[in-house]
Amino acid sequence: MVASISYSFPDQDFWIEYTELWNNSLHKPVFKSPHYIQYLANRFRNEFAVYRFVLDGELKGVIFFRKNGNEYRLLTDVKADHNFFVIHRSCTEEQIDSFFSNFLAAVKKENWSLVLRVQPLWASYMSTFVKSVHKSGLFWNVAKRSVCPVLEEESAKQLYDKLNSSRELRYRVNRIKSQLEGEFEIMTGDEDLDDWVNKFCELHQKRWEDSGSPSRYSSADEIKFLKNCLLSWIEDRLLVRFSIKVNDERIAFVICLIQGNSLIHHSTAYDDAFYKYSPGKALILTIAEWMKNNALNILDFGEGAEPYKYAYTNKELEPNEIAISSLSNVSFILKVKLRQVLREKISENPQLKRFYKEKIKPLTQRSKQKVS
Repeated sequence: MVASISYSFPDQDFWIEYTELWNNSLHKPVFKSPHYIQYLANRFRNEFAVYRFVLDGELKGVIFFRKNGNEYRLLTDVKADHNFFVIHRSCTEEQIDSFFSNFLAAVKKENWSLVLRVQPLWASYMSTFVKSVHKSGLFWNVAKRSVCPVLEEESAKQLYDKLNSSRELRYRVNRIKSQLEGEFEIMTGDEDLDDWVNKFCELHQKRWEDSGSPSRYSSADEIKFLKNCLLSWIEDRLLVRFSIKVNDERIAFVICLIQGNSLIHHSTAYDDAFYKYSPGKALILTIAEWMKNNALNILDFGEGAEPYKYAYTNKELEPNEIAISSLSNVSFILKVKLRQVLREKISENPQLKRFYKEKIKPLTQRSKQKVS
């Protein structure tokens, strides 16, 4: 067995091994797909680190990181609705325990402070991870971070039938077709990608420019970053783009990602001029039909508790934030505890919540954009 942390950019042999591991992993997480993770590793190679777990010469587990100040965070923090670990599906519970126990021992040895965002508490390995942390002798803290509203049915047809039974969704689709002569688009390759991404970012920026959560797509670098992410997922055959075109102009967009038998409703944008037509809602029915034709029975609306999601979902998943460090790292522990208390206070107080959303959150988002 070999379990170690490395800070150098991996060679091509590793990426071949990683692709094999990902294809045979427990969850095949889209935010850890081979081309996507390699793109991020190259983009952030100066802050890059990777934990590898090898059994009998075969790569059985990997965790990718990026140093952010004095903390290590998951490499995919920059763009992920949930951050699964990549573990081979053949691993026994004992081997999974070894994967985590050796990882935590390496964290202690390297004296890392970890912040693991949007951790999927529903992952099959999570109970083993928690047991490993308990016996590690490290400080750890779990905080509620967000939610992922989900519509899950027994079959893809049942999911489609559920959404198609909505008179409102059918009305939105028919109105766009009859009054606007709208064209509903579905793309799985790089068709018209430049124009599609540019218009998506333009509308995303306009939609959020006067809100407490300004769009990250206000710079050429961020637009390029999004395009490269999409190209990576296209290479991995995991991207589906939905849009509506009216008079040769796209007015609504949804970026969706395939993960197992689910489709993640990852990111949206629409033209406010067509607000009364609810083009985003109309696209939900188009998405459901595509899912029916591709045997996907879970529609995951991604991280965030936006009210519109709850009209079409029947389940709520909870991705939490896990912080880990040595017990001697008092400053990190105090920061984690303070951050948790502040979040709880903000969630309980409407005035604080509004102040955070309108004043504090935009500042932190701009800071993150500069870093990424």
